[in-house]
This record gives sequence, structure tokens and C-alpha cells, in this order.
Amino acid sequence: MKRTLIILTIILFSIANSSAQKKIDKELWFGAKGGVTFSQLSISPSIKQSMEMGALGGISMRYIEERFFGIILELNYAEKGWKEKFKDSDTQYKYSRTLNYIELPFLAHIYFGKKSFRFFVNIGPQIGICVGEKTKSNFDLNSMPKFAINRETTHYNMAVDKPFDYGLTGGLGCEVRIKNNHAIILEGRYYFGLADIFNNKSADYFSVSSNQSILASLSYIYNIKGRKK
Repeated sequence: MKRTLIILTIILFSIANSSAQKKIDKELWFGAKGGVTFSQLSISPSIKQSMEMGALGGISMRYIEERFFGIILELNYAEKGWKEKFKDSDTQYKYSRTLNYIELPFLAHIYFGKKSFRFFVNIGPQIGICVGEKTKSNFDLNSMPKFAINRETTHYNMAVDKPFDYGLTGGLGCEVRIKNNHAIILEGRYYFGLADIFNNKSADYFSVSSNQSILASLSYIYNIKGRKK
């Protein structure tokens, strides 16, 4: 799965670059974004979980000098993590973990449509660093309750071992231009983490523990280089 995503990203980068043949007026855009994340862990041994909602915010730079193709660099703050599911007679219990990340996506921007309204695909690598974490539960983590159903609890008191994160991200969106040099962007994106947050050597308990996230955002950007019509 990981190898397939990496190969697909390389192919899309190559296709976008080869199709960007017609020169246009250069555009340099700067802006800000805000939104929400819905995250969980890809983890083995597995745990019962659901999406944890968090906040997303950041700044972005977009450069375009070819028709249909540009590049995007962002600096974002994102809340990730997971929320655990409790069933049957354990439904009174709650446990969730929020991981706070500073992230740097570097994306190929492939767009199509009219100048006033465009659709686009963004895809590329992303790196990040966990700068904090917070656990919420309604039971004592140092004295576990006797759950009616056997469940994995090894990770409840485990801090993040590996704060550095990396992976692939991509998504779809639309852009509305306002007076040529202003734009509003609506985008949905998926992040597939390739790094683990817990140690994963043969002696460690978890073999996989990577971030998986869905992001929805609304952005405003301004063109500081290009036509001023």
C-alpha cells in the first residue's frame, strides 16, 4: 500500500510537469487557511477506534508559471489523534488522545477550468513534528477499570516515542477568483502517514502506529505577482 502511494505520487508529478507546456503570466500567491481534521491511527495490534476531530490552521504560498500546473508550500498547525470505541456494558467509558503537529506539505498543484472558477488536485509529500499531546479519559489511567470486554490498554500511558512524522497527502478542491487577485479555496485532503508514533522494533508491542487523517479547509489567498487587472 505504501509503495503504491509513493509510485502514484511520482507518476502524477511527472504527468503534471510534462503537461505544463504553455507559459502564462507568473502568479505568486500568499494566504491563510482554517479548517478541521478527522483522524485515527493505523495500528497493529488493532484497537477499536473512531475519528477524532481537531483544528487546522496555517499559511500557504502558491507559485504558478505554467498552464495547468503550479507548486504549493504550506506551514500548518494540525490536531490529530484518535478516539476509542467502547461497546456493550463499557459504553460509559471514554478515552481519546490529541496530538498537536506542526506540518510542512510540499504539493504539486494541478488545476483546470476557467480563471474565475477552477477545480484542482493537490498531491505530494508532507513532513511534521509532534509538539504536544493531550489525553482525555473519564477513568483513572493508573488504575484501570475492569472492562467487560477484553481490550487493548497497553498504549493508554505510552507517550509518543517518535515525534517526527512524514507521509503522503492529496486531495481535491475548487477555487473562486474575486477581482482577479483574490481567491477563496475550498479543499478536502487525505493524509497517509508513513512513520510510526510508537517504537516498532521486534521487542516493542506495536508494529505499526501511523497517522491517518481527513482534512477539510477554507482558504483565502492573494496574488502579489501577476496581472493587476
